Amino acid sequence: MKSYALTLRLLGLALLMVLAAPVTVSQTLVLAQAPTSSEEAPRVSQRQALELVRARFPGNVVSINQVQQGGVLQYRVRMDNEGNIYTVYVNASTGAITREP
Repeated sequence: MKSYALTLRLLGLALLMVLAAPVTVSQTLVLAQAPTSSEEAPRVSQRQALELVRARFPGNVVSINQVQQGGVLQYRVRMDNEGNIYTVYVNASTGAITREP
């Protein structure tokens, strides 16, 4: 009787180890594939960035580029307002706008 109980416990432990192993492996794979903060996809699209800038600043858009500044993904928007060229940055994660002095 004791050997039967011991066998059941060992089988239960072996089954637990087998079932737990794939969960650990899959979690490791998901963590390995998770993007870092500098690789995250932007929440603000290029089109949305243009709409934000056009609503706030006068002039025509000359160019827009995706750039990294200080580890932050941003859109650099060059504007022309009656011959005055200036640059505006839109944070691709938050939509926050800053103008280059």
